[in-house]
Amino acid sequence: MSLLRSHYSIDVLNEQFGSSITVAGWIEDIRNLGSIAFIILRDRKGTLQVTGLKKEQPEIFEKLVNLPRESVISVTGLCQESRKARNGYEVLPEKISVLSVADSPLPLGVVDKVDADLDTRLDNRFIDLRKPEVQAIFQIRSAVIGAVHETLRSLDFDEVHTPKLIGTSSEGGTDVFKVGYFEKNAFLAQSPQLYKQMLMSTGLDRVYEIAWYFRAEEHNTRRHLNES
Repeated sequence: MSLLRSHYSIDVLNEQFGSSITVAGWIEDIRNLGSIAFIILRDRKGTLQVTGLKKEQPEIFEKLVNLPRESVISVTGLCQESRKARNGYEVLPEKISVLSVADSPLPLGVVDKVDADLDTRLDNRFIDLRKPEVQAIFQIRSAVIGAVHETLRSLDFDEVHTPKLIGTSSEGGTDVFKVGYFEKNAFLAQSPQLYKQMLMSTGLDRVYEIAWYFRAEEHNTRRHLNES
């Protein structure tokens, strides 16, 4: 259990109903109905509902309903079953810690249906990366790379890491990225081919690497890369 939370949203089971848990995340939405408020809290695994009751916890209630969306909080409270909540339970807050208060309004939304232009998204990338559809890119990539690792290791391949900063161009006829390395020039690696051939000559004939390589080419078509 971390200091911020005891459970992620998806990890709460029936066994936790009736007990105190600690959850944490970003405030995705607030619905204030006067005497009761529903706060949708988002963490890296999903969302959960925090239900504030004004009559029972007036100070906590006021603090919750006055926080801007995308503020970060940690909530400790009673976990109980709720058929109306998104994932079948809700948390009745007994203690709340405000970890970060978001600006209001934000330059772009996270779950809003309004599209932001590319410049706005890139200027506020830390907010843009919270969008579920953007995070899905990283999650899919992680799953694919994990599957590649698992498959190759099951076939008795050894994972290697070859140099990315080299003293000379590794391929003729291709522009390279040149960088200053103290008093000398160095180059970003264009290919692992030479190093893999060297490894094969040592007897390591089943090797693989998943890494970045760089080519100083104008990427004006789909056939040109400057990172791969």
